[in-house]
Amino acid sequence: MNQLEELSSEFERELTRAMRGVDPAEGFADRVMARAQVNAKPRVRLFGMPLRARVWTSGAIAAALLTGIFIGEEIHLRHQREEAAQQQFELAMRITDRTLEHVQQQLWDAGVRLGN
Repeated sequence: MNQLEELSSEFERELTRAMRGVDPAEGFADRVMARAQVNAKPRVRLFGMPLRARVWTSGAIAAALLTGIFIGEEIHLRHQREEAAQQQFELAMRITDRTLEHVQQQLWDAGVRLGN
């Protein structure tokens, strides 16, 4: 048997030993059942905030959401305006370039040489 098989066998033996059944202590089941009877009535209180505080909290949350929506809409509108301005600028630059090329050609045709 090689070393890996020995380690595996030893591990399996220890695992078997650790997983063997253990009997509960004397009276364990009776104590669990007695405790279950005492605590049969649930005592859960998930959210114990007074009504006035809940109303104010709800209002604050609603105001924060509405503010977020309005700010988001303003950002969206600003972005749209910036895109429109960028498109207008690019169009104006193309028109200017064409106009300058046309003027340069007219000057060239008239015999006026500028620059190169």
